[in-house]
Amino acid sequence: MTLRQVAERAGVSIRTVSNVVTGAVPVRDATRIRVEQAVEELGYRPNVAARRLRSGRAQAIGLVLPDVTVPYFREFADDVFAAARAHGLAVVVEQTRGDLDRERSVLADPRLRHVDGIVFASVALDRDDLAAMPPPGRPVVLAGASAFDGPLDAVAPDQYAAGHAVGDLFGRTGRSRPVIVSADSQRSPLQASARYQGFIDGLADHGVDFGDTGGGQAVLRSAAVTLEAGRAAVPTVLDRWPGVDAIFANADALALGVLRGLHDAGRRVPEHVALVGFGNVEYAAHSHPTLTTVDTSRAAAAQAAVKLILQRRDAALPAAPQHLDIGFTLVERESTGAGG
Repeated sequence: MTLRQVAERAGVSIRTVSNVVTGAVPVRDATRIRVEQAVEELGYRPNVAARRLRSGRAQAIGLVLPDVTVPYFREFADDVFAAARAHGLAVVVEQTRGDLDRERSVLADPRLRHVDGIVFASVALDRDDLAAMPPPGRPVVLAGASAFDGPLDAVAPDQYAAGHAVGDLFGRTGRSRPVIVSADSQRSPLQASARYQGFIDGLADHGVDFGDTGGGQAVLRSAAVTLEAGRAAVPTVLDRWPGVDAIFANADALALGVLRGLHDAGRRVPEHVALVGFGNVEYAAHSHPTLTTVDTSRAAAAQAAVKLILQRRDAALPAAPQHLDIGFTLVERESTGAGG
């Protein structure tokens, strides 16, 4: 299968097909979609080795994740693979396990030395860490980070707006005793985040006071982002806040574990406790009850991150960091009383 055959199928020039496949030059959305459909229909795959020799580039990107066993990051990895494949790029994956020292040093990892750029899903670095990092020497795009005033490119939904949407949902459905379950760190507490501020403001719009700013908030820090950690958090939540009528778990894996823990404790969802997650992993639509969650536009984030890397690599963008809001959707399902 050749570029010429793809061009004939899409009704465009060979150069246009090349621009879409390589990402070297922006192409109008309607044309890009037509070319991508032709690529998929014909099964075209670029000759990566030949392109490397011609261009002197790696034709590969790095993907740095905390843990590929976490459902959200596993599914985000799939989205990055798809976005990279559409541009004929290979992907080198590194895991940090959320370790601070590993995240600080991963950009210098020898395995990532020769990639054209890196998509970096950080969970441990704060703004000071990002500001102190030496220039990475290649394009780096933070994915899912809220450090939008930092020195690196970033793609993420509006964290304040996402939190506000959840607070608003609880408020307008009459939930007045919410609790947050979060796997944040002491270095970057949830209470310092835009997502948290949006949540309490969304509640306040309905007259619900989530607590004073001196530490009285109903926030439980989870040990990890796993199903078991969410399940294990429930007895503590019910002991500390026995009147809880809503839980916002800051990751779907936690939320799905919380769902099981509430079942074990005899608390019905949503009759006794409404439940909202974050991330919209695939299983959220198949749990019982199905999980209301914030869809964080993973595929859009992956596509935007790969496109940014290619544009940076080819010097098509100015040097100033690009901070792209890729949007979100509050997906209301059975766990907050919506239909299945």
